[in-house]
Amino acid sequence: MANKPLTVSINDMVASGQVHLPVYPAVASQVGAILQQGVPERAVLVELINHDPVLTCNLFRAANSAFYQGLPKVLTVGEAITRIGVPRTAQLIEGACRDGELCPRGRLTPRYLAPLWQHSLGCALGAAWLARRCGYHALAEQVHLSGLLHDIGKLFLLAILEQVVTCDEAGTALSDTLIEEVLASMHIELGLRLVAEWNLPDEFAAVVGRHHQTELDSQDAIVALVKLANKGCRKVGLGWETDPGLVLPTTAEAQFLGIDEITLAAFEIMLEDRFQLAGDNFGANP
Repeated sequence: MANKPLTVSINDMVASGQVHLPVYPAVASQVGAILQQGVPERAVLVELINHDPVLTCNLFRAANSAFYQGLPKVLTVGEAITRIGVPRTAQLIEGACRDGELCPRGRLTPRYLAPLWQHSLGCALGAAWLARRCGYHALAEQVHLSGLLHDIGKLFLLAILEQVVTCDEAGTALSDTLIEEVLASMHIELGLRLVAEWNLPDEFAAVVGRHHQTELDSQDAIVALVKLANKGCRKVGLGWETDPGLVLPTTAEAQFLGIDEITLAAFEIMLEDRFQLAGDNFGANP
């Protein structure tokens, strides 16, 4: 693999279908503990799935698979569970956790998985809060999921790069700078490919493909909400990419959504407090 261009190796591994995505360890531990007690209540499953992008992807892949072709794609976790049933959902998340254990554990996963999970969950919580404050109550769950999945390409790339570094007999060494360049430059294209191949809803594709665009589509409130939540997470330090100097009220998203400075100050406080609570529950305080 050392003699092959890195981007070619990445594309080959994507095409192989042999990439194992890691479920965040604290979430996986909760899944195991809960499933030991039998098939959980529906509300418990919803809570777990809403806190991890891998669990969410696996559920939506199953609920929108070819078997259901011709039916509308489900857009919420509740709809997906209704379609495939609670017992099957429990099997899926258990299988996702087992599959995630096959992802090699080298130096990259401990360094990048936690901040990536923090950022994704922060975007999910933040986008849903903003949706409710801006009067988009009907979109709150959808923007939560869109925020949770907007960086799914980075998670997939992280799993690939870990396998390249850990399993390559030639001892490939990748610097932190190179890793972060790959994650930044390739995650959108790969994320869109995954959304298409996994039959995820088109609404998720819009956020995956446009959450870094500088221009703002005035017709898409979902993208605007996730982009503002994304910037809020960077400002308060959720993730490895931080920008404490961001002035949220001056962003195009805040102006489009009509959010004032007081509300955005409350948003930052909420983001820190809500994530503190999530961190207490899942052992992931920043």
